[in-house]
Amino acid sequence: RRSHSTPTSKQVQTNSHNRNQGQERNESTMPSNKKKKKIKRQERDEKTVSCQGCSKRLDKKEFLYCVCTKVRFCSASCRREHPHRDCPGPPKTDFDMDEQMRQIPAEEKLKDGNARRGRDAELKETVERPSLDYVLSKGLRHLLRMDISAWDYADMADEGDGPGNQACAYLAGSRFRHRLLGTARLERRNGGEAHLVGSNWGKDDIPVLESQQLAFRYFEKAARLGHGLSMQSLGTCFDDGVGCRENRRRSKQWLWRACLHNSAGAIELLDSRALIPIEVDANVQNLEQIVSMLQPGQGMSLNGPNLAALLLAFSYVVQRENFSLPPFAGTWATATVDNPVIPMSLDRPRTPLIGANSIRDLLAKTDVLRLRGNRLQFGYCRRGAAKQATAQTRDKASRSIDNQLLFAPPMAACDERVNGDCIRDWHQQCIQLLYGGSQNQFIQSILCVHKEKNRDECMFCRECEADAKERLDAISKGSVVLSLSEDLPQRGQAAIFRGKNGSLKNETWKSYAGGEAECVLAVLAASGHSQYVSPIFVAQDPNFLWPLIADHGSVRAALEFVAPHVDWNEKVGRAKENIQQQVPVIPGCQPGMYLLKCGNSFCNNLEDYNAKTFSLCNGCNRRRYCSAECQQSDWPYHKNECGRNANEKEADPRVDDLCQNGHEVRELKYQLKLEPGQDCVIHGLQAKPHYNGMVGTIGDTAADGRIAVALISRPETVLSIKPSNLHSIGVFCRKRRKKSRVFECVHGLHVCEVCYLDFTTINRLAKLRYDGEDMTSPAAIERVTETYFSSFPLKENEGRPSGNWPLECKGMEQHPKQRFILKALLRVKAPMSLHAEVAKTAFITYGAAFTEPVLRADTKLDGVAKML
Repeated sequence: RRSHSTPTSKQVQTNSHNRNQGQERNESTMPSNKKKKKIKRQERDEKTVSCQGCSKRLDKKEFLYCVCTKVRFCSASCRREHPHRDCPGPPKTDFDMDEQMRQIPAEEKLKDGNARRGRDAELKETVERPSLDYVLSKGLRHLLRMDISAWDYADMADEGDGPGNQACAYLAGSRFRHRLLGTARLERRNGGEAHLVGSNWGKDDIPVLESQQLAFRYFEKAARLGHGLSMQSLGTCFDDGVGCRENRRRSKQWLWRACLHNSAGAIELLDSRALIPIEVDANVQNLEQIVSMLQPGQGMSLNGPNLAALLLAFSYVVQRENFSLPPFAGTWATATVDNPVIPMSLDRPRTPLIGANSIRDLLAKTDVLRLRGNRLQFGYCRRGAAKQATAQTRDKASRSIDNQLLFAPPMAACDERVNGDCIRDWHQQCIQLLYGGSQNQFIQSILCVHKEKNRDECMFCRECEADAKERLDAISKGSVVLSLSEDLPQRGQAAIFRGKNGSLKNETWKSYAGGEAECVLAVLAASGHSQYVSPIFVAQDPNFLWPLIADHGSVRAALEFVAPHVDWNEKVGRAKENIQQQVPVIPGCQPGMYLLKCGNSFCNNLEDYNAKTFSLCNGCNRRRYCSAECQQSDWPYHKNECGRNANEKEADPRVDDLCQNGHEVRELKYQLKLEPGQDCVIHGLQAKPHYNGMVGTIGDTAADGRIAVALISRPETVLSIKPSNLHSIGVFCRKRRKKSRVFECVHGLHVCEVCYLDFTTINRLAKLRYDGEDMTSPAAIERVTETYFSSFPLKENEGRPSGNWPLECKGMEQHPKQRFILKALLRVKAPMSLHAEVAKTAFITYGAAFTEPVLRADTKLDGVAKML
């Protein structure tokens, strides 16, 4: 055993002295770069061990990092009081961009080789070349495409609306969506294949929701300007809820616009989301299950209450058209009638048919069965009038915690109301087709949910026809609003309209996109039978009617859009002008406005989206109710969702295009009053409809409230009319002291999108009058007009009226009242009051300045100048 003696203090001093001398000797012989690294490591260790603010030694478990992860703090208050001044921000992160792109969902990847090659060609033609040309035009020749970040592309996209800006907007949206925010570089790993590596710096560390909103913003900008790939990306954003509230119908709507724009790969993306391919595939599965049980010679029927059944009933037309459709009128629905006929041309590509591959597979299987001797028949089942289908199946299914949004569709461009004579004529045409045509030209089986006693031998259902008549009446009067999305998943969307007794009715319809209903309507139009494109037939099925109304406003407008090569005036007759008095579901509702439905699913009360008069639920602060009774009755269903996501921000429903449609709610500066001596426009007369659309002067008011109106075109004719049948012309003159007069609209604006008036040229004339110049000379009028108009020549046939509406009414589809007033003012050849002449000129000026930059020859400025 060894004895351990305790060292003396002198020995300890000697040992420590030798150790220090050895350390100094080692440091003196250590290279300078290693010495610097050691000092930095010691300083870093000292910082990580002690607090940056108070220099307190930190515990190994309880401390807080700075955002740069290089220094630590003992507490949040210390970090707040002593911030890290030299903080470089979040650390740089590298990621493989190729690996990020591989994480795209499988349904967005194109399986077809031709579609893949078409997508690559379109990407090079509409993205790579325009963006490169735009970068070079800015003098940035030293930059490669990899050196430009998402922020740089976003800045270039905001500079204009040209092809280069659209390409930059698409690139910015793609990078923001996949969070490829920084620059990129090529790296060759282990001597193998080169990888594109991206870098996100501290400034790029934005929240995921913010990057998604930026992606949606730039995709939407390029898509509205007509960029095909951006339309596809915007559709996937709506489908996945990227930067907006999830909405499958609007997703399919944008994908269908991309198809009409002939964007490569759009039809594959749409087929993976549309309902018609799913319904056709269900028939394929049923056929595969039954085929083993069928004996030779036996027959069967395939039908269903959906649009796929109606499409399969005309399968001979689909095969004849080679599973595609003739070209449509364009990419965007116009909601107009009496459009010029566009002849068929080989230069225009054909429109793809939604679900064509699934229909081709089904028809191939049916051909095999027919060769075996089996009889196969396709039947069509209407959706019927199950107006409370959603309410009857109410349960604890997951619904959105936010209120259901609805929108007012475009105004019906024609009057499609039907009466008993119209229905009888349609019956006679169907009977002639049944007994005079071939067997496959008539739908053999049409079923609905009503009882058999309401049917006759030709399968006409009286209740379906009564419901169709009620729907068409509401559409003509503008008493319809449609939901933007489903209240409950897979339970259908809502259509609220005013019935014949004046009460609001609510019925559900499948979430078909406009493209699916348009494809079915195009197939019916290609059959050549006008009986199946009649509003009476279409309106009997809400699954068929409401998707068309949502985009076109009327069946006739949709028909002219899907088959512009047919002269429908010759085939089915000229469309009747819609002179019905508009009765919206709530006061002030106009086409394009968004409404909020009461949170109680059984209540049909509505309010303007911006009004916010409904009361909020105190628990979640998300769902709104029109009354306390509705909130109490809805509590058994709302209690399951009230605590869920209570503190989360409401998803953006993307209704900010409300201002783009010209329906922004503005405060009125002037009140429209019918005063004696003013000019007005007559409308809505039932007993004497030939006076509708005429301009008269207001006279005295009788004891019963009727107003005496003297027609300007017929001074000897004086009518006694109710005030509700008179439109007041909304032009007001504000006289300034010792200055020229100023003309304004009812909102007090010189240029108003809601009133569709532009007083710029009129006010310039008034200023010339105040300055004492001669306004009536052609030189003065030409000088005023050249300030605000471009000198483009008139196009061929532009000077003639198009259809039933004058040329000046072009672009006013969303402003039915103003268009009606302008048409009435254009008819008058006799002298009118100053305000009426100013209104006529302001209407034409607005259309020339905003719809097309063409100076019209009949701007009427000379007449206004003489009156001033």
